[in-house]
Amino acid sequence: MKRFIFLLLITISFNSNGQGDSDSFIQLISSKVDSMPNGFAISIALLKNGEVNYIGIEKENGILIVKELEDSLFEIGSLTKVFTSTVLANEVANNNLKLNETVNKSFPYKFNNKVKLKYLSLANHTSGLQRLPSNIFPLMFKNQQNPYLEYSYDFLDQYLQEDLQIESSENINYAYSNLGAGLLAYALSKRSSKSFENLLNEIIFSQFKMSNTSFEFKTSFNGLNDKGEVAENWQFNALKGAGGLISSTHDLSKFIVAQFDSTNRILSLTRKPTHTISENMSIGLGWHIINPNDSNLTYWHNGGTGGFTSSISFKTSNQTGVIILSNISALHNQSSAIDELCFELLDLLK
Repeated sequence: MKRFIFLLLITISFNSNGQGDSDSFIQLISSKVDSMPNGFAISIALLKNGEVNYIGIEKENGILIVKELEDSLFEIGSLTKVFTSTVLANEVANNNLKLNETVNKSFPYKFNNKVKLKYLSLANHTSGLQRLPSNIFPLMFKNQQNPYLEYSYDFLDQYLQEDLQIESSENINYAYSNLGAGLLAYALSKRSSKSFENLLNEIIFSQFKMSNTSFEFKTSFNGLNDKGEVAENWQFNALKGAGGLISSTHDLSKFIVAQFDSTNRILSLTRKPTHTISENMSIGLGWHIINPNDSNLTYWHNGGTGGFTSSISFKTSNQTGVIILSNISALHNQSSAIDELCFELLDLLK
């Protein structure tokens, strides 16, 4: 066990069940991150009983060192989709649009094959869209270290007019799509005549005082690629609504604490089930819902880029939550430890 353990005993102070539970937190975190490569950094927020406690760890020269990382900035990848869907929920809750409206009317051109796409289907991944637009692949191959960088709105417009295709099926199926989330953000921006950054700032970030969340910030750490080496940061350009945000556990904790307010109809709408994926999972607008038939259900989303992996899980039933941001690539063979740690820590917060 590494020498950071004793500091963690001080950090995890809100647990009312004594030393045994503190030891469980310590052992769990250590087991998950001990074998991460040098340069690894992880920032964790634990929410319980109206309090937020933070744990930050960096690995240097084979040693895990506790640091204050709650304000450190990480790419959050697909956690961005939750914010994109929250902008949509705001428009619906304020009667500016309906979930079953098509996004087509926000564009000055017709979509290829006369395809009609609804806001709801873009938010809950039931649109039948491919995961990525077909015309992005030459650009991704050209710049594999920053694969979305050159995918401009001109390319997206071209795809929508000339190449757009959807899966043809009589059944509505869940198929996770970065294209769908990026298009949702684009449509919301076009219909409001505001940049998507401005929409996020006006509707979410200013309200919850999330001053350290943006598409434009520089991360506090280099990302680590699938080999544990320094990775280039990703810029999502026209698909930024799918994964482009940079944030901190301090900022994100404000957003998750707000989820516990049952009177917030906008955030409640993002958690309302809209599609059944399987017996054990459904989806709202932004959040995946685990064990949807259980009153103690869990809301969850994760994110991954070429140098960062993140995960959030929380329960409104007992107002507990876990936020994890790290600088390990989603393609690294140990990246699955981030989701595992997120769920297991949530279980310890009972």
